[in-house]
Amino acid sequence: MNILIISPEKWGEMRISKHHYAIALAQAGHNVKFLEPMNPGWQWSKSSFDSKTSATPNLEVVSQSLFFPYNLKFHLARFYDTLIKIHIRKIENNIGPFDLIWSFDIANGLPLKHFKKYTKSIFFAADWPPNKDSIHAPQGANLIVSVAQEILDQYPTPPNSKKLLVSHGVANPFIQASKKPFQPQSSRIKIGLSGNFLRPDINRLALQTIVNHHPQLHFSFFGAYESKESNLGGNDDIDTIHFIDSLRGKTNTQFHGILSQNDLANKLREMDAFLICYDESKDQSKGTNYHKISEYLAYDRFIVSNRVSAHASNPMIIQDADRDGKVDIIANFNAFIRQYSREFNPSAVKSLISYQDNLNSILSAL
Repeated sequence: MNILIISPEKWGEMRISKHHYAIALAQAGHNVKFLEPMNPGWQWSKSSFDSKTSATPNLEVVSQSLFFPYNLKFHLARFYDTLIKIHIRKIENNIGPFDLIWSFDIANGLPLKHFKKYTKSIFFAADWPPNKDSIHAPQGANLIVSVAQEILDQYPTPPNSKKLLVSHGVANPFIQASKKPFQPQSSRIKIGLSGNFLRPDINRLALQTIVNHHPQLHFSFFGAYESKESNLGGNDDIDTIHFIDSLRGKTNTQFHGILSQNDLANKLREMDAFLICYDESKDQSKGTNYHKISEYLAYDRFIVSNRVSAHASNPMIIQDADRDGKVDIIANFNAFIRQYSREFNPSAVKSLISYQDNLNSILSAL
């Protein structure tokens, strides 16, 4: 098939669901166009598209520029809707035709309903809908997919459409790295964190407190901590800079930056445990699910985390709530470290699902 992936994040070294599924589709033999979000610049009456090949055969990355300002969406919604229809026709004429449209665009910037009727379409919601307009994003989709039931329930089911709940997938480098035997090279306990540390929904105070209270541990941070290296966005305001600096200045932390998937998979394998620390009131997933959990679980290591509803019964994820039902991640981490022993092997039952396995389930559900 000729497949268009609509992504709200650019292509880059940091990869989440939309990047992994694009690769899985291309590796399955489909011709994939990965459409990046609109560039900030625009030229009246002229949409532009720039395609470049990727390291994966059958996969092209396409940048786009609108012929009108994107912020019309927030001020003149009907006018925006008329203009975006024209832009979508230009997408189809310039880089189409498509047999399948697969949209991760929860902001509804490129409405699925405006693509030609003969194409099939999938709407994939990995995060909570950010506003009322985004509730309409699945209109025109044949299938609505999410990694959390709570997210799936936010969207009404359009006519002639179905819903599907899937687990977060695990990329092959993590599955392969998890099969290698590992012996700790240091007596110092290593705590791993991965992701985009520029995100404003990190529970910064809790993370700083945990690092400050445990100088005997080593905290390894894998992922973007400078805006110039992130393809997933994030803040670079003064508060964010101070937050990053407060952690980088410690003797018990190390920031590794963005690594290739193979390098990241092998580095995570060296960790004794993992930490996830988001503020649920700001979290774009609302504490439902995170793709990094599936990667961490590949290594049979414990994870101390804020609430993650999709893994509420998973004994490998420490998210005990207090009497008020709130997860105190600082108290949970402190208790975990007091009881931690490298001699204890949890022997977790792995349920790792590759992106290729999920892909087969999704396509068969169309």
